[in-house]
Amino acid sequence: MTDLLQRLKVANQNLSQLIQLLLPSDSPREPIGPDHLAVVLTEILTVGEWLQNGRVPGDDVGLAAAIRQYRNHLERLRGLLPSLHADLLTERARLESERSHLEAATAWTGASRSTT
Repeated sequence: MTDLLQRLKVANQNLSQLIQLLLPSDSPREPIGPDHLAVVLTEILTVGEWLQNGRVPGDDVGLAAAIRQYRNHLERLRGLLPSLHADLLTERARLESERSHLEAATAWTGASRSTT
């Protein structure tokens, strides 16, 4: 198995896992964190560099199938990015609200201690 084929298999597995996390679901799902995005970004950059450098043998059927699957994953991911963006904006708003609440509680605690 060539290095590129092995890399594509790992990339396809990671992309598939992220896509499954992004798909709408009735059951609770694992939240997408920075670690998920970092892994996928690394895979995309690494495979993209290999493909850009022209290291792709044209006669390998398995490699051609892995590249097709990789492209399909990227297209599905591109379609899911708007919902990921919306989820991240919602999470940011939630965190900002929580931070504001904690700051208010800290200020109240400080004020109540200084009056006693």
